[in-house]
Amino acid sequence: GTTNFAGKTFYLENDLDLSGHEWISIGTVLGGDKPGYSFCGVFDGQRHVISNLYSHDSDTDGYDVANNLGRNALFGNVYNGEVKNLGVANAEIWIDPKDDSAAGKGILVDWMGKSKITNCWTSGSIYSGTKTEKNIGGIVGVTVQGCTISGCYSTATLTGNFTNSEGYYTEPDPADWPFDTIGGIVGARFDGNLTVTDCWFDGKIVVNSIQAAVGGIVGYADVATVKNCMVTTTDMGADKDGNTCWVGYLWDGTVANNYWYDDDKYAATPVDEINANAGTAVSDFKSADVLKGLKDHAGAGIEWVAGIKHPTFVWDKRNISANYSAVDAAIAEAEAHKGGRYTNYDAVEKAINAVDRNKSVLEQADVDQMAKNIRDAIAALVEKSNSSSSGGGGSSTPRYAVTVPDKTENGSLSVTPKNAKRGSSVTITATPDKGCEVDEIVAKDANGNKLTLKDNGDGTYTFTMPASKVTVTAAFAEKKNPLYLRSFLRMFPPRSIITKR
Repeated sequence: GTTNFAGKTFYLENDLDLSGHEWISIGTVLGGDKPGYSFCGVFDGQRHVISNLYSHDSDTDGYDVANNLGRNALFGNVYNGEVKNLGVANAEIWIDPKDDSAAGKGILVDWMGKSKITNCWTSGSIYSGTKTEKNIGGIVGVTVQGCTISGCYSTATLTGNFTNSEGYYTEPDPADWPFDTIGGIVGARFDGNLTVTDCWFDGKIVVNSIQAAVGGIVGYADVATVKNCMVTTTDMGADKDGNTCWVGYLWDGTVANNYWYDDDKYAATPVDEINANAGTAVSDFKSADVLKGLKDHAGAGIEWVAGIKHPTFVWDKRNISANYSAVDAAIAEAEAHKGGRYTNYDAVEKAINAVDRNKSVLEQADVDQMAKNIRDAIAALVEKSNSSSSGGGGSSTPRYAVTVPDKTENGSLSVTPKNAKRGSSVTITATPDKGCEVDEIVAKDANGNKLTLKDNGDGTYTFTMPASKVTVTAAFAEKKNPLYLRSFLRMFPPRSIITKR
């Protein structure tokens, strides 16, 4: 309440590690729409990262307001300000079950009014309280009075826990209570304009709440604009009434050119008219069509590029693939040898099979080590005594990659080996989660042709490797049990937030 840094710009010159400290948020619980208690300047992270933000202090009886000022995120309140070019990694925000606040809980910002966030990202977790409802967002908890968020992403785990555990609400019918809102980027918009463009979420949303509105980009808003965003995760939960949407629990506004996972268990929004133009459900986020669509509709200053698992931003080194040219050259060198000539060619094969093609630019040293391991194994080859007359067979035939999704809902999927020669046998292992079963296993070659699978009856399947890369996918489903299905569009009328049905 003594200064708000209006008109000031801060530049972060180095990465910061906050380990071992209870974080005191920038901006107090008295902020919200009160500039005297908010950060009102510009914070430019210059692509640096603030890691291990730790906040376990909460608004409870006997709470010392001088300690954490009633907020949890890096910025408790931002008003008429801006945060840009910043990463917050491995945050740990835990809300006491007795916490009294019904405020926004974000990793970068709790409350934001008349402000904007650009080119920022977060990871870590928020574990919410049980006493009162919370508004939880991977980037921002709550926005008011008109805010813009662009070029941002989050991979955080967001958990809603509201159960009225302390009997704070006395209405006998839980349908009359307020509810948690959980969004991959924004928890809730309370008033004013909210515009979210060119953002993506690949984290996890857990719903332990009695009631919750959930969205992959925006948790809840009467009206908002969401354009050119991606929800690449499938790990999003729903409350007992199924109030979860891929893009956002939005009742009005503009929702266009977004992408989400091709699974019809959720709609893009609760409103059919909005869904008609909301975007596209896709099964392969690495498709050239997805990247082109994002590029064609990108906002000013946003540059989408191909990423490890899906498109991302040109500055996002954590999700852009490392350079594998040295690995490919080493594999080509290995395949030029005739494996049958050597007593220990299995060491070369082991080094090749250990190649992990999901490393980022920041992990280039690991990739270079993979190439070195292959070359070292080649250098250590020992010829058989009569190899001069042996044609061998070995690895003169090229090897092709066999890939599986990084995440598969309701189960896991693996293949052995990850690189195989034409005509060799590849084994798929499909492991359903508890209460689930295998619904479908599909293996396709580079041209999209389905391969013939042999079911071994023990959760494994085999196929013969073609002369191209192969992509394996799986669908797991809950075991067939009678279910009582509730209408997806049934919405409880919480008095604290909803103003429009």
